[in-house]
Amino acid sequence: MVESVYCLAAAAMPEVREEVQPLSVQLYDQLVSTGEFRLRQEVEYDETWRQIIPYAVVKYQQKVLLVRRKRAGSESRLHHQMSIGIGGHINHIDYGNARDLLEGGLTRELREELVIGAFVAEPIGLIHSSGDLVSRVHTGVLYMVTAASPVSVRETTRLDGGLCEWREIGHCYRQLEGWSQLVFDFLDAREG
Repeated sequence: MVESVYCLAAAAMPEVREEVQPLSVQLYDQLVSTGEFRLRQEVEYDETWRQIIPYAVVKYQQKVLLVRRKRAGSESRLHHQMSIGIGGHINHIDYGNARDLLEGGLTRELREELVIGAFVAEPIGLIHSSGDLVSRVHTGVLYMVTAASPVSVRETTRLDGGLCEWREIGHCYRQLEGWSQLVFDFLDAREG
């Protein structure tokens, strides 16, 4: 299948940092307005482009969704890793009823991967690192998603997991994928 994904030129992005950066309205608007769609197979290993990924931490009441990526997932570089982020590439179809294509991509990914009812999503950070091969060609827009009802995994062939207390996630920190470690550190410092 030929897939086009939303990207920005790496040269147009902020400086790479091995931490989540707070997301300003100006930067968010730049991410929405200056990108372009390119063939995924052409940019998947091309470090001159950054594929933009909505990356959502999903919480319900005082718990956060923790998942493990199974072997059936499309991104082999992330197999068997644990994550507190749900997300994926932005496609042409992601405009829909959303405010913009980032929010549209986020909503599509959440609905594809999870059983989730009503939710509120707030963009809070930028994950722009180069700590591993995946990070060198992807940049994440971090969203905090607050669900109105319990959440579960829909795509059980690709993911398993459930809602956990924050301290439980801290106990498996070393098993978290790179972005999830950065996000955990950011949220842990932010919540104090």
